[in-house]
Amino acid sequence: MIEGQEGVSWEDWLALAKACEAHGVPALFRSDHYLNLGDNPERGSLDAWATISALAAVTTTLRLGTLVSPATFRHPSVLAKAVTTADHISGGRIELGMGAGWFQKDFDEYVYDFGGVGTRLNGLEAALPRIEQRLGKLKSLIPQNTDTLHRRSGIRPEHLAELPGVG
Repeated sequence: MIEGQEGVSWEDWLALAKACEAHGVPALFRSDHYLNLGDNPERGSLDAWATISALAAVTTTLRLGTLVSPATFRHPSVLAKAVTTADHISGGRIELGMGAGWFQKDFDEYVYDFGGVGTRLNGLEAALPRIEQRLGKLKSLIPQNTDTLHRRSGIRPEHLAELPGVG
């Protein structure tokens, strides 16, 4: 997994993807942050899903995806559309990792409500079925097999009930 927000350029991504394919690495995943994790504002960040779509067009075997996309600042329907587009371009090689978001600077800079952990987990819980539903609708419009998109959630109701202010 590459921390794409740490100044990784398009040329770097392209070289990484080509090297992975040349050496039999099966997958390349990236984080989904808008800002770098330190105090280095000069380190830019390309959008995760735009980068994945671009890599999908120039690779043939590499599985691509995020670890993880925050459901709390990517609208579920728009995220599902981006994922479906990337999956179509790749011929079915996309994985969607979802999370609640943890890096407050991303939220503050792009004016999203950070809230508490319970609020963010509730947002993730609400987004998952919406994304799954939207993926199902979008997949039926794509004339290619994209059955590689499945829901694999590590969040269970009993986990949510253990957190203060959640459930």
